[in-house]
Amino acid sequence: LALARRVLSLGKWIFLRTTALMGSFVLAGAVATRFGEASIGAHQVAFQLFIFLALLLDSIAIAGQIIVGRELGSGRREEAYAAGARMIWLSVAVGGVFAALMLALSGVLPRIFTGDSAVLDETALLWPLFALMQPLNGAVFALDGILIGASDGPFLAISMAIAFVACAAMLLAALADDWGIRGVWAALVVLILVRLSAMTARFRRGRWLVTGWA
Repeated sequence: LALARRVLSLGKWIFLRTTALMGSFVLAGAVATRFGEASIGAHQVAFQLFIFLALLLDSIAIAGQIIVGRELGSGRREEAYAAGARMIWLSVAVGGVFAALMLALSGVLPRIFTGDSAVLDETALLWPLFALMQPLNGAVFALDGILIGASDGPFLAISMAIAFVACAAMLLAALADDWGIRGVWAALVVLILVRLSAMTARFRRGRWLVTGWA
């Protein structure tokens, strides 16, 4: 019964974290629609690729989650930290490869999704931000998996809520000042950077290294 309560408690925090994350994406899409059909088309092109690459990076995050959970469950704090660090650097490296590919194929990939010249022009505006997000995404997704493996749900939920507020504020500024689609994706970069800053600090301080049930 105690184990079930802990699982449900972690699930509650992960649900709140995921809700805030999805809320950021929904708000970004809503703001993109206000900039016209070409902008929302470009947003959808980049966002679909964003999700595809995120799923690939999540494979490393899931491995980190399992390994960290196992090491902490066995009382091996140093091994858990070392494994987490390896997963972060591996994920950043893979994200770097993705960034290089996205930049190299910037004239090709969007045309797979659309031939509309207006959409392609808008896509070109956001593409550098989208591509350069990938190493940041690699670090964030790996850290997310590590902290889930350590059952650090409350921190993940609270830090995600803060990131949502920062992202939402920038999206509203983008809408008010007519920053266009680049403003939308700059806000998503802010979302990632706030999460990265919070989770990096958490990882380095080691407060998540709680042994026993993880």
